[in-house]
Amino acid sequence: MSDIAVESTNKKKGLGRGLGSLLGGPAPADIPVAKPTVEVKAPIAPPVTAATATTTIQNPTPAPAPVAPPVDPESKIWKVGIDKLQSGQYQPRQHFEKEPLQELAQSIKENGILQPIVARRTTSGKLEIVAGERRWRAAQLAGLHEVPVILRSFTDKEALELAIVENIQREDLNPIEEAEGYSRLISEFKLSQQQVAEKVGRDRATVANAVRLLSLPEEVKTMISENTLSVGHAKVLLSLPEQKKQIELAKKVVNEKIAVRKLEKMVQAIVKGDEEELEVPTFDSNVTQRLISGLSDELQKILGTKVNIDYSNSKGKISIHFYSDDELTQFVDRLKEGWQ
Repeated sequence: MSDIAVESTNKKKGLGRGLGSLLGGPAPADIPVAKPTVEVKAPIAPPVTAATATTTIQNPTPAPAPVAPPVDPESKIWKVGIDKLQSGQYQPRQHFEKEPLQELAQSIKENGILQPIVARRTTSGKLEIVAGERRWRAAQLAGLHEVPVILRSFTDKEALELAIVENIQREDLNPIEEAEGYSRLISEFKLSQQQVAEKVGRDRATVANAVRLLSLPEEVKTMISENTLSVGHAKVLLSLPEQKKQIELAKKVVNEKIAVRKLEKMVQAIVKGDEEELEVPTFDSNVTQRLISGLSDELQKILGTKVNIDYSNSKGKISIHFYSDDELTQFVDRLKEGWQ
């Protein structure tokens, strides 16, 4: 029995020495015998399952949320009641044609307002439109109650500059409205013509010529605004010293459809004092119209279809109507017969 006990002891010592050498601990002979102690059990953690492991990986401790930078109030788009806005006192555009406004209103009904209106708050607290008055007017026709608005802090000068630039870029201003806008920048805000040109992206000569149009009589300026008299004709009329002559020739240009080159010769004759050159033989308008109407009737009988003659100042065009392919063929055949 004693031999067995010794052998068992030796095996334990060999096993202990091997673990010590692997773990780097002291040899078993040097390890003191531990005294019995009272065992205090720590709380048992719940077992780690696949679900809890995945949750731990996917839901780590949340990092603090980044703080968004403050939004610039002048970059924000506001929804504003349409009745809270009012026309801008520096709006250069005075005429809003009905038909284009109706077309814009229909587009707004279908697509909404694609570009916000720009407005500023006045000292009285009202919202004054700086850019986008056409959109505001069309929105009213479309039955909208609110419109998108960007609120900016503009000075009076900045408001006028922006309104002019926006309308010029859209080609919404007639020549007189554009000239009046330039004139306000010069007179009210003490800008030079060169400074105005730089502000609105025009050359100085364009600004200077535009402002000169304002010296014409009101009757002539109305013709320009209504597009019955061209800016080219108006520039020629500026060479006349008397406004009475300017009005007289402007009416003559509109009624007789006089070309710019011919008007230049007429004005040169007046300036030289040789107004006999102005006497150009013309038919009485009523007599001329009767003659043209008679010619139209004769051609209609010959060709067997409706004929219109557009005549003015010894120039014009003949319009021949046809209502089917057969009529066109017959008309061409008659022309061929006439040429042969």
